[in-house]
Amino acid sequence: MSKNTITSGERTLITCQDAAKVYGCTMRYIRKLAQDGRIYSQNVGRAYLVDAAEIKKLAAAGGSMSKGFAAK
Repeated sequence: MSKNTITSGERTLITCQDAAKVYGCTMRYIRKLAQDGRIYSQNVGRAYLVDAAEIKKLAAAGGSMSKGFAAK
């Protein structure tokens, strides 16, 4: 677990920046998904933390992510 990963209940939360790096899309796109309520997120100060499992699920489903987005 990186220093930017938090476990909250059964969820593993990562920063938008880390999600974007790991999954190959922009941080802005991850924040937009969070702001639109398409993925679970928590605000901590100015940072959004997003559920890593939900991002993987969206990527596996295809169509919801930008071109070139692939879960690793």
